[in-house]
Amino acid sequence: MAVITEEQDVNETEPVLEKTANEQEPNEAGDGVSEHADAEETQPADAEAANCPLPLSPPEGCESVTLDGGVLKKVLEAGDPESKPTLHARCLVHYVGYLTSSGEKFMDTRSDRDTDEPAVVVAGRKTAAQETGLCQAVATMCRGEKALVYILDPAYGYGERGSFSFPCVPPNSALVYEVEMLGWEGIEEMDNDGNRSSLLYEERLERAERRRLTGNELFKAGQYKEALAKYAMALSYLDEDFMFQLAGHYLDKAEDVKKLVHLNMAATQLKTGDWNTAIYNCGQVLNMDPDNVKALFRRAKAHKALSRTEEARVDLEKAIKLEPNNREVAEELRGVRAALKEEKKATDAFYKTGMTKAIGPAPVAPAAASAAGAAPAAASAAEAGSAPGADAATASPASAAAAQRSGGAASTSGAAGSTGAASSQASKRAGAKPVDKSARAAAAAAAMGTGAAAQRSSTNSAKQGLMVWLVALVGLLWARLAKFFGIAQRGGGSRGKAGKR
Repeated sequence: MAVITEEQDVNETEPVLEKTANEQEPNEAGDGVSEHADAEETQPADAEAANCPLPLSPPEGCESVTLDGGVLKKVLEAGDPESKPTLHARCLVHYVGYLTSSGEKFMDTRSDRDTDEPAVVVAGRKTAAQETGLCQAVATMCRGEKALVYILDPAYGYGERGSFSFPCVPPNSALVYEVEMLGWEGIEEMDNDGNRSSLLYEERLERAERRRLTGNELFKAGQYKEALAKYAMALSYLDEDFMFQLAGHYLDKAEDVKKLVHLNMAATQLKTGDWNTAIYNCGQVLNMDPDNVKALFRRAKAHKALSRTEEARVDLEKAIKLEPNNREVAEELRGVRAALKEEKKATDAFYKTGMTKAIGPAPVAPAAASAAGAAPAAASAAEAGSAPGADAATASPASAAAAQRSGGAASTSGAAGSTGAASSQASKRAGAKPVDKSARAAAAAAAMGTGAAAQRSSTNSAKQGLMVWLVALVGLLWARLAKFFGIAQRGGGSRGKAGKR
């Protein structure tokens, strides 16, 4: 909020004075500027400030007219507290305006006009290009009230450009008014007000705003149908033909009113369950203002109600980036993300159970089948190797004949009875060990060959089963797609015609 100080106002006139001073001869100090230039320059401003009867800075006890504190009001004489103007009423006032930077008077409705008739100020008007702060201050005054109005933010006065005609106000000027409220003329509200194209720009926007505010009162009372009717009436003053003719400041003001109407309509339609129309109204706002958080939030709620959780997530994530501290948006986003997780779980379970019922379970993997078949074989081999008498069962006929021959040689020797018996036992053990080892190796090789053959057979059968399952799956999907797009019906019709021919 820029406020022009007395020093800044002096600096604006300094180039002319510098030119005059440079034409003079240098003084003793050699700076080429007259000693009394600054004093002569500031005398008019000081004189104006001394002659200004009003305090140029806001005194204590001022009340804020606008939310941002750009307009303040100090009551000098209280009026009738029970009589205040309605919105956009034509108020009759007398006022005197001063520049707070210098105290210079730029407007006096009593002396600057040919007649003593009061000036007309529209109460609460925000669509004008100038003096919107005075209009908003007048809307808070009572009949017979006198007050000081301080325009601290130049946007509520004459703005960045100022006014170079009557009244003459420099750019970015802060102002102070002394205002006296005399009375006002009421407004007759009529929905069927004839040809709206004949209305002035400000009148159309003000009528739209009044109907929007009436709709808000009906919304608070729970009369949603009546509120929607008032909002629709407000939009009728802001049709496409009217908006197409506007540009710059005037288009911005009209879009501000139109965005509020669409947002209010969307809020009402969320209450009535008209989700699709609420999405449309939020979209109209986002076309004018893509970063409007309220429109994103309300459209996300409508998407969620229609089970479009992914679209709702996109809108809410954009809204939370624009306003990270918005609690309502954060809570809604958490709910949407939780809903997305539940939807994913339900979808996975549906497809898993649906495919199993339609084409059966998927075939077992080859590795699992071979491992399951090898386990009993390994257990039976271990039991056979550890059983007593396994050596005798696996001995060959040659080993039995060798044992008989060694036993016969021992009986005919007769010289070493006990020694021969011992040697016979040793020869039996020596001959049985290599035979036992070879038999075990042969059995193991046979088992391995049988297991490999079984594994290859199991792998081939599993591959065949998997291919059959995949073919069945593709056929099922194709049948559903054909049914959805009507391919099966068109194909059946063509076959019927061919059969007739």
